[in-house]
Amino acid sequence: SSIKFNGTNYLPWSKACMLSVRATKLVGYLTGTTHRPRTSNDEKWLCEDALVMSWLLNSIEPTLSPHKQVRELKQGELPLATYNSTLTHLWQQVDSCCTHKPSIAAELLTYQKDIEKESVYDFLGGLNPEYDPIRVQVLGKEPFPTLREAYNLVQHEETHRNAML
Repeated sequence: SSIKFNGTNYLPWSKACMLSVRATKLVGYLTGTTHRPRTSNDEKWLCEDALVMSWLLNSIEPTLSPHKQVRELKQGELPLATYNSTLTHLWQQVDSCCTHKPSIAAELLTYQKDIEKESVYDFLGGLNPEYDPIRVQVLGKEPFPTLREAYNLVQHEETHRNAML
């Protein structure tokens, strides 16, 4: 579509997208009438689904991309809990854009661990500078902590710091 969604122009953007996708006879991917086949050979469906998804993602202003929002989010004046819940919401949006997830159990486990690790890096990377000492501790932990563990460590540090004031 020649119209990029900017957060305020949903109606013209959605109509332009629907027309573009309908012209390629792939509108079922948007309306939900084209379902993923239950056979092991669903490469055609995956390719077409990825194509439609890429068209949509490319028709959104980059400032609205959840990936970009995650990378650019900084704690700033946000309380730790609010910062974490904002990130969690953005990660859910990123996850909903992901159409291909491994189907083999071992690959899925590796994929989930990679996503978890990336989330820890995102969380720590957006923290305010006063969290630098705990950030270094969290990154140095073996085994690498989960997001929940990282959040709990930072929260414990914040609680300790507030008690000292």
